[in-house]
Formats: sequence, C-alpha cells, structure tokens
Amino acid sequence: MKTIAFAGSNSSKSINQKLIYYAASQIDSVEIIHLTNYNIPMYSMDIEEDKGIPEAVKKLDAKLATADYFIISVCEHNGNMSAFFKNIMDWLSRHNHKFMDNKKITLFSTSPGKGGGASALAAAQKMLPYFGAEIIATASLPSFYQNYSDDGFNTESQMLIKNTFTQ
Repeated sequence: MKTIAFAGSNSSKSINQKLIYYAASQIDSVEIIHLTNYNIPMYSMDIEEDKGIPEAVKKLDAKLATADYFIISVCEHNGNMSAFFKNIMDWLSRHNHKFMDNKKITLFSTSPGKGGGASALAAAQKMLPYFGAEIIATASLPSFYQNYSDDGFNTESQMLIKNTFTQ
C-alpha cells in the first residue's frame, strides 16, 4: 500500500507540517509531499474557461493517484480550513471529481489554541468524502506549542498520534 502524507498549509513554519513529519514516521514507506511545490492559482471559472486546468493541478492529481492511503493534516484559519488547501481541493475536483476515489485517509489537525483545529478537521471530514475519500481515523492536537518543542512531541501527544493509526 502506497502512502502519501501532506499538510494543507502554505506556511513555511507550518505546525501541521511538523505534525505530518511525526505522523509519517509512525508507519512504513510514506512519501511526504509539499503542496506548495505545486504552483496552483486561485480557482476561477474564468481561468478554467480561458486556460483550462493548470498543469500543476494535473501533476498533483497524477501524484495523488499513485497512493492508496493519505495522511493529511489541515490547518485552521478563522474556524475553517485554509483557503490554500480548499483552493487545491477545488482545482483537483474540477480536473477529476473523484480524485480521492477508493483512497483511505487518516486526518489530523493542530493549532496553537485549545481547539486544535477541530473546526477545520470537521470541515475536511465533511468535504473529502465528496471526492471519494474514506476517512478511517481522525485526531485533533490542541495547544501545539505546549505539546511540542525542538525535541519533538511530548509523550501524551505521541500517544495520541500513534493511537490514531489504530482507530
């Protein structure tokens, strides 16, 4: 089973990317990708009609098609998933509506606050099945900076992340 892991953030200091690195280290043979490596414009019907689907969207779709399983961590902006992540999902669905068909997903979120990005997690849980995804496990890690240091995640957070894979 091929696994691809990524964060739905475009921040170079993404705490969700840090979560992805740790989560991916808990299972074998994971390819971590960075969505920022795909230069995808803000979705617009005008762009789609005038120029078609951007090549970066097609390349990302081809990459995702190679996986059976995804580990995704979504960040929260103002009670929702980031516009960056939503935009990529919008483009992918315009190119191939069922781009996650028969893909299993473990979905994470984290934030600096006590909510742990739970609103973004819930939004992603609702959205991704429209594209064919099967969400098999979820976890929200609150208070990121109290649970993570330069040495990594504290024991309680490590257990939360590891236990998510056994749900």
